[in-house]
Amino acid sequence: MSESKSGRIDWRRALLQFGLAAACLIILLGVLFWEGLLPGRTVFSNDGPLGAISAQYGKLPAAYFGFWMDLNWLGAAGPSASPDVTSMLAWVLGPLIFSKVYAAFSLLFLGLSAWLCFRQWKFSPMACVVGGIAAALNSGFFSTACWGVASQTLCFGLCFLALAALADETSPKRWVRVALAGIAVGMGVMEAYDIGAIFSIVVAVYVIFQALVSEGPVAARLGRGVGRLALVVPCAALIAASAVSTLITTQVKGVVGMGQDVETKAQRWDEATQWSMPKGEMLAMLIPGIYGYRMDSGDGGAYWGRSGRYPSWDRYFASGKTLPRPDSRFFFLRYGGGGPYTGVVVIVIALWAILQSWRKERSVFSLRERKFVWFWSAMALGCALVGFGRFAPFYQIFYALPFASTMRSPGKFFHVVQWCLVILCAYGLNGLSRCCLETPGAVGRGLSDQLRAWWGKAAEFDRNWVRGLVIALGASMLGWWLYASSQERLVAYLQEVDFDRATAAAVAAFSVRQVGWFILFLALATTLLILLLSGFLNGRRAPLGALFLGLVLAVDLARADVPWVVTWDYERKYASNPVIDFLREKPYENRVAILPFPVPDQLAMFNQLYNIEWLQQIFQYYNVQSLDQIMNPRPREDEIAFKRAMALDGSTNTLHRITRNWALTNTRYLLGPAPFLDALNHQLDPVKQRFRVAMAFDVVPKPGITNPVGLDELTAVLNTNGMYALFEFTGALPRASLYGNWEVSTNDSAALKELASAGFDPHSKVLVADTAVPAPKAPVPAQGCGTVEFASYAPKDVVLKANAQVPAVLLLNDRYDDNWRATVDGKPEKLLRCNYIMRGVYLQPGSHRVEFRFAPPVHTLYVSLAALAMAVLMLGYLAIGRGSQPKAPSSKS
Repeated sequence: MSESKSGRIDWRRALLQFGLAAACLIILLGVLFWEGLLPGRTVFSNDGPLGAISAQYGKLPAAYFGFWMDLNWLGAAGPSASPDVTSMLAWVLGPLIFSKVYAAFSLLFLGLSAWLCFRQWKFSPMACVVGGIAAALNSGFFSTACWGVASQTLCFGLCFLALAALADETSPKRWVRVALAGIAVGMGVMEAYDIGAIFSIVVAVYVIFQALVSEGPVAARLGRGVGRLALVVPCAALIAASAVSTLITTQVKGVVGMGQDVETKAQRWDEATQWSMPKGEMLAMLIPGIYGYRMDSGDGGAYWGRSGRYPSWDRYFASGKTLPRPDSRFFFLRYGGGGPYTGVVVIVIALWAILQSWRKERSVFSLRERKFVWFWSAMALGCALVGFGRFAPFYQIFYALPFASTMRSPGKFFHVVQWCLVILCAYGLNGLSRCCLETPGAVGRGLSDQLRAWWGKAAEFDRNWVRGLVIALGASMLGWWLYASSQERLVAYLQEVDFDRATAAAVAAFSVRQVGWFILFLALATTLLILLLSGFLNGRRAPLGALFLGLVLAVDLARADVPWVVTWDYERKYASNPVIDFLREKPYENRVAILPFPVPDQLAMFNQLYNIEWLQQIFQYYNVQSLDQIMNPRPREDEIAFKRAMALDGSTNTLHRITRNWALTNTRYLLGPAPFLDALNHQLDPVKQRFRVAMAFDVVPKPGITNPVGLDELTAVLNTNGMYALFEFTGALPRASLYGNWEVSTNDSAALKELASAGFDPHSKVLVADTAVPAPKAPVPAQGCGTVEFASYAPKDVVLKANAQVPAVLLLNDRYDDNWRATVDGKPEKLLRCNYIMRGVYLQPGSHRVEFRFAPPVHTLYVSLAALAMAVLMLGYLAIGRGSQPKAPSSKS
């Protein structure tokens, strides 16, 4: 913070500057997000929509003590909530308000954190405020927040706070600040997981570099750096303990493809490098929207680059289309959800700072500042090379490191690149403020006179810089003309990558227009920098110069950010219908799935409606349990084995496995075209014919909509002659039932083979993978075993009332996990693994209260909470007794 001549911090001035920065950011973010704050509307989120965060499985504070996602397939353990900023905000605000403000809040937090960092580095007020705006409106960070992973944006802000805490190298309390830096880094890991880990490495390298460029003998400097790092690392590890432990247990252990042997890592290469940054798309960092925005952006703004493309497509095109064409339903041709635009003004000023740092004489930066500019430049370059992923050789080096293969997006390294560019821009803003805005201005001199006078005595560096800007502007205009001239070639290419002619033409025209917008802002940036360097905007005009610089930067970034802000009419989007009403009634008793068969093109629309709107949104909102999975990038080994056992082998001899899978998984309801009823009964179940139509329906526009343009504008209405049907499969096992006939089978391969065999009857016998269970004295038909019913249901706590007439195994057709615990009449009972992947418990005759509770270890949660409490105490210690402090060194860090 700024200090007065007495050595005390000028808190009044600091608060005024903080208020200015906060006001600017709140106004800018308010303009961008205002629509989402209106009644009945909320902000779009792909990865955390209102439906998902409203689901019962994620309810706080219960999610701190274990996370069981029960709405897809047979259920699965996920990372427990950590005591981070995101979860605390969600807990306090509730799902609806949280969905409205989360993205904007994260960006405000990021901008103010950047402001504080730059202020701790003693940058000028203009550099701090404008630098904070550059961070908050950076399209890479902005689009990330709008995509629904604003926790990553919070991570970027937390790492700015870590740098701010590390700025103090002299005060008696500096070691407390170093510990707080570690806490901030650890909270970043809690928020952003692998991205947080990447940023933690950057901060760690910064700690050592900061010490090495300080004063004193090399050994002493290195010792200080190692000592500071030795405090940062354990503090970060302590507060991130809960996140790291739950990630390892749920996302690494037992997950297919997470092995660290050479063969497994080689097999995972395609998946792990799918989201690599194509080198050519770095142009999007300078020209927003040149490759489009989101996949569904209208008016020609659809994304058409190669990010998210599965590598098999690269091989297909590289072969001249001689290889088999990949199926785009399973292998993405492209998938873009974020934009890397950093800002014309930001990059131009960052480049100016880099070039200034290499001036041998008359540099605006001190030697120490120049070294830091070199550090951030090198960090940006290194992360860019790694971020290219499969499009460059460098990621292979990173991929060879232990557990690096568990990450599946090399493009994440470009978050660091953009972060570094914002820092370099702040250095440049501080340099411009120092050499242009803080010098005496020319009195009474007009613009033309000032320019001529300045040019006559300007340093050669400044002249070359201006010439370079003018040449770049001219080259950009020429490039724009050439690009526009080749528009038809671009249209032809777009048609090759699956755009129809009309869409391709719109996309090409949009891309060409974006280059025009880039040239406009490059011209504005060039003009403004010339005015600053010439001295025309210094002296009394300095506030005007700072205002113009901030305004051009903010307008440039805000214009590029607008397409990322999408709002929903959530009341209409999550409106129920008769089918949903039926399924949401005691949804824990039966699962639902869509028929896994090809459908005629005229009926395929319902599959899209189901997969995009119902499964991902409405089912989540109403807690409807489905066998289908929204997203499953890390399948566990038991899941893959079970699905393979139930898969067809291409012959008619295994058709029964389709109904067997539905029977074993309690999938009682199926959705699909109504005419499929005959095929279900006569081809899949010709003997028992256990399928019937529970209700028939049509898909129509929602009330008040005449010409629907999106899937969220469609709904279902009952119609006895409807095109679609909700089928009931009466052969599905109940969710919970009693068995008087069981077989102990500890050989998993043999158990899976028996479960999938045509002769196995899942209604009369259950397989138990535990030798401690006694063999049944005499097999008892299921009808004579007794009854079982739900007493209560919650995702992590299932209570059943059972009345067993004979010794029996209670089978609950939910996924087995070692962290589930069973009690019978309040006493612990051994949890059984039944039918390879389900849960069960052994019961003696009589009436019983059976409870299944998900209770993973939470020791590390208390470690994180203790670290958080320690951080609060340290902040209080810093706030108390902020008396005289030694003056900070004049050089910047």
